[in-house]
This record gives sequence, C-alpha cells and structure tokens, in this order.
Amino acid sequence: MRLRSAAPDAALLALSATEVWATRSFGGHLALVFACLGTAALLVRRRFPLAAFAATLPALALGYIWFSPMGTLYEISAGRPGHLPAQGLRIARGIPPGGRWPASWRVSARAALIGGCAFLAAVVSFAPWPFRDPVRWTLSSTILAVMLSALLAVAPTALGLLAASRRELAARLDELAASRERERSLAAEQAVVRERTRLAREMHDTVAHHLSLIAVQSGALEVTAKGPQAQAAASAVRELSRDALDELRRMVGLLRLPVAQGRDLAAGPGLAGIPALVAAAGPQTDGELAGVADGDTLPAEVQLAAYRIVQEALTNVRKHAPGARTRVLVRRDGDALLVEVRNGPGGQAPPTALPSGGHGLAGLRERATQLGGDFDALPDGAGGFLIRARLPVGAATGAE
Repeated sequence: MRLRSAAPDAALLALSATEVWATRSFGGHLALVFACLGTAALLVRRRFPLAAFAATLPALALGYIWFSPMGTLYEISAGRPGHLPAQGLRIARGIPPGGRWPASWRVSARAALIGGCAFLAAVVSFAPWPFRDPVRWTLSSTILAVMLSALLAVAPTALGLLAASRRELAARLDELAASRERERSLAAEQAVVRERTRLAREMHDTVAHHLSLIAVQSGALEVTAKGPQAQAAASAVRELSRDALDELRRMVGLLRLPVAQGRDLAAGPGLAGIPALVAAAGPQTDGELAGVADGDTLPAEVQLAAYRIVQEALTNVRKHAPGARTRVLVRRDGDALLVEVRNGPGGQAPPTALPSGGHGLAGLRERATQLGGDFDALPDGAGGFLIRARLPVGAATGAE
C-alpha cells in the first residue's frame, strides 16, 4: 500500500526534475536556482502544502516550470487531513483562531483559500516579469497566455477537488456501512431481548405456577400425613419444590435483564452446593469431594457446570436406577476439574415413567464443550452407568 501511494509522488518528482533539466538554459542561473527550489518543495508538499506552493511561485514566474506549482496546487485542493499546518488547517476549514464560524462560512473559507491559490498561480503565470523577454501583447498571444494560465491553475485544482470528493464519498460510504452494521446488531439484540422476555413470561406463567401448587400441596400433606415416613417424604417434596422455585425465579430475573447489562448470567450454584446434592440423594450415594475446597479459586461457570452435571446425573439415577449404589467424584486433576458420577445396577424397579425430552445429557455435553472440556456418558460394563466430565480451569491457583 505504501509503494502504491508513493508511486505518484515519485513520478511527479521525476517529471519536475526532468522539466528543470530541460529548461535549465532558458532563464539564467537565478531561474535555475528557483526551479530547483520548487522541485525540492515537492518533497514537503504533503506536510506543508501552503509553504511548498509559495516556494514554487518564483520558479513559475522566472522560468518555464509547471509541474511543481501544479503539484502543490493539487495538494492544497485535495485537502488531505493532517497535511496542513495547524493555522493553515483552521483557515482551510474556515475556523478562526478564537472561535468557530457557521458551517456555510467554513465551506466558503475553504473555497476561498483554494480559489485564491489557483488565482495567484494563474496571475503569476500570466503576468510578465522584468527578468523575462519582452512580451508582445497581440490578441492571439494574449488569448493563448490567458488560456494557458487558466489551464495551469484550473486543471490541478479540479483534480484535487475531485480527489477530495472521492475521499469524502468513501468516508461517507464507510460510515453508512458501519451505521447499517450497528442497526443490524441492534435489531439482533432487540430480537434476543424479545425472545428472552417471552421465555421468562412463559416460565413464570406455567412452570412457576405448577411448582407453587406442588409446594403448597406438599406443605398441606406434611401437616396431615400420618406417620413419620409420609411426613418426611412430604417435607422433602416441599423443600425441593421451594428450591426449584428459587432457581426458576432467579433465571426469570436474569432473562428479563438487558443483554448488555454487566451481570454474570452464569451466576448460580457452585461447588459448595454439591455436598447437599449428595446428601439429598440418600444413603446409597457417597462422594469424594476434594475439589469442593477449590470453590473460591475456580471460575463461576466451571463451578456451575460441575454442579449441573452432578445434579442431572443423580436425577437420572433416581429416574432410571432407583436404589443403585452411586459414587460422586469431584477433584482437581492438573489444570482441569474432574467430575464423575458412577452408579451400579438399580436395586428397585423404576417408578412410573416421568416426562422427559431427552435433552439432559445433550445439555451437559454442551456445557462441557463450551468451556473447552470433554464429556462422556456411557455404560460402565457392570450394568451401571458412568458420567464423566473434564472441565479446564487454567493454571492451578489453589493447589491441593
């Protein structure tokens, strides 16, 4: 890209140097000096266009030099941002040193600057100077001189204005593309918000309603139940339904939050809640929970994934292999957290089949995959089932 942009500059410099060499004997030593100065001014025309233009005027007046004044005049007309000095930039934009002018004045001031430079170039090119040969003011020679001076001033000015217009148009197109991208992003975000709101409403109006009824009915059953076993069962149902309601309300609240709000959607149960899951699963379930001690040092999303894996695995044991011996393992394994739930054959016949969408294990695999981990769910070869997940947690921060 730099070579591509430098090619026109090198071509202009070469043409100007060739022009100086070809006209070196036309105006004497003084004209040659100013011609060389004008060519050298092309090297700084991007950074100091007004000064470079002024440096080419003597060469235009004393000799037959065109390329260097035309190049600097083009640079002024193109008006590249950052290529004018601070004062010249304020003048080009129509901004006085002490304040701001209206937008229409700014356009007029820039046009006046460009037009003034073009007019000055035309006058210097047309006006005879004492150092030149006497001029014959015939009608034809005057017309040709006027046309030549006008062409010398108008051509680079028009090309510069065209380049500035193309650059401004490209900037506008980029801005329009960025605006459309922002609109698409905003529309997608609004669609997500609407869908999350709909899901929150449906969850509140259906699932929360039924869970509330279960909690109320189990509370009433606990009061009226005869025998300690029935009361304990009713109490367990009531506690489980209350826990489910609490988690459901938390999820409904998170779904109703704005998408961009800085609240962690992964906030929820962590490793500290796994012992309660193991205890609630009954005497047939035991665990090796060495990894629970690392709860304060592990990312929240890893803790939540481990909790959900244990929760879903124990739920599946109750549904498909009630009474089976179950072992839960949670421990650090290098830079990963290892979670295993292994159960043996069921000791009782499964109860009446419960509704199931078959998405439990798929959801656990998705959780592990999103964290960059591995997930396996397979028979263990002895009539039982094994669920194993390996969740990366980065470098060890709390080594055992």
